Amino acid sequence: MIVLCLEQEVAASPYFVIHHQEESWSGAPTRVVSGILGDGWYEGEVAVEVGDRQGVTFADEWFDRAGLQAFFDRVGRDQVCAALYQALDSPERKSPFGGETEPKPTVPHYAANAGHGLIASGEPCWRAVA
Repeated sequence: MIVLCLEQEVAASPYFVIHHQEESWSGAPTRVVSGILGDGWYEGEVAVEVGDRQGVTFADEWFDRAGLQAFFDRVGRDQVCAALYQALDSPERKSPFGGETEPKPTVPHYAANAGHGLIASGEPCWRAVA
C-alpha cells in the first residue's frame, strides 16, 4: 500500500494498493501497475503506466462515473495522477523484470519514507519446515 502525498490538504489521504505489475511490450520501456485507488469513501480500479510512456486509466470512467467524480471533487485528478507517477517511478518500486530477482512474499509493515507513506515488505510470511 502506498499513501499518496498531495499538495492540497484533504480529509483523508488517498492510497494505492498494488495487486499486479507487468512490463509493456509496445515499444517504449513502460511498466503497467494495476491496483485499487481510494480515500476511505471511494475505491476504484486503476492502471498506471510509468516509464517512457505515462498514463492513468480509471476503470470507473466506464463503470461508476458518479463515484469517480465525487472522488475527484474531494481530490484533484491532476494531483492524484502526479502523485501516482512520482510514487510508482521511484527506485524502490522498480520492476522485478529486466534481470532483477523476484521479491519473496512477505508480511507488510510500515516503513519510514520521506516522500510517500510506503508500506514496505518485512519478514517472510512463511518459513520452510522440514
